[in-house]
Amino acid sequence: MKKILSFLFILLFIISISGCGKEQKSTAVNKIETVRVAFDDSPSESGIILADKLGFFAKQGIKIEYVKFNSGADELSAMASNQVDVSRGIINAGLFNAWNSGIDIKLVADGGHNIPGKGYFQIALKKGLGQKVKDFKDLKGLRIAIASTGSINELFVQKALEKGGLTDKDITFVVVDSFPDMLTAVANGSADAAMEIEPLITKGVEENILEWWKDPDEYIKGEEISVLMYSPNFSKNKDLGNRFMIAYLQGVRAYNDAFITGNKDQDKIIRILTKYTFVNTPETFKKMKPPGLDPNGHVLKQGVLNDLNWYMSKGMVKKAPDVNKFVDDSYVENALKVLGPYKSP
Repeated sequence: MKKILSFLFILLFIISISGCGKEQKSTAVNKIETVRVAFDDSPSESGIILADKLGFFAKQGIKIEYVKFNSGADELSAMASNQVDVSRGIINAGLFNAWNSGIDIKLVADGGHNIPGKGYFQIALKKGLGQKVKDFKDLKGLRIAIASTGSINELFVQKALEKGGLTDKDITFVVVDSFPDMLTAVANGSADAAMEIEPLITKGVEENILEWWKDPDEYIKGEEISVLMYSPNFSKNKDLGNRFMIAYLQGVRAYNDAFITGNKDQDKIIRILTKYTFVNTPETFKKMKPPGLDPNGHVLKQGVLNDLNWYMSKGMVKKAPDVNKFVDDSYVENALKVLGPYKSP
């Protein structure tokens, strides 16, 4: 009898422990955590937008709080001071210098790259200039609009100049703070070309302001244009960072299914993106060259190294950070264990 009672006591104890464990797991899943995301309403934000609006973040217990910034410098400052948790931004000299000063921002996933033959970020010429500017050496003497110096905007142009044996002494940079205003600058004669982004190139072509030029794969192949970044504090919360990445890649995959590898649910995806990006007409989304967003999430590490080397050669970055620590693949690798590699529809 004592043996039976002892067995029952042990059995009840195990059941109670098991029940507690399930309750704790359920509580963790049901807990909603807010993640503050820097946001600029460009098509490159599609992964975050779709992960949010299709409910992938909600399934991971995440609520997104969007925070808009007037400039990339303000956004980087907010990331460095943990005012925002996640950002999708360009790789510039300031980012490397922030890391060198001890600010532990992590580059965790691809945030936008050019698809070979369909570059969404490239040099576009004023309508009619293509007859004169046929090769890289023909860029000499042009006034080229860029959004900022010391960033990928300048880097792309410089690489094109190098292909023609030119330097920045052979052209004039016209700094225009916003990409939409570059169309105005070219239209009114203030610039001859622009380091422009889609769908504004398509818009400029349709309005007889711009014409397409060389594909960027000819002058800066394999470039990482923008990256998904975690702030110093956010990167310390491994569980939340992992859950964010799983949802983000699901959003990126929905985007790829609709535009890159097929047209799955394309009308539905376009309805969402025309509401939450500055591309507000479905026809434009179907005509434009889409941003490349890696459905497996990997940062193009060689592209980051190329950027670093260029910024150092120009004296914009004095010390080389350890890119293997700067780029943190662990969140993407964890997400791929959960989701598996991407398969096109």
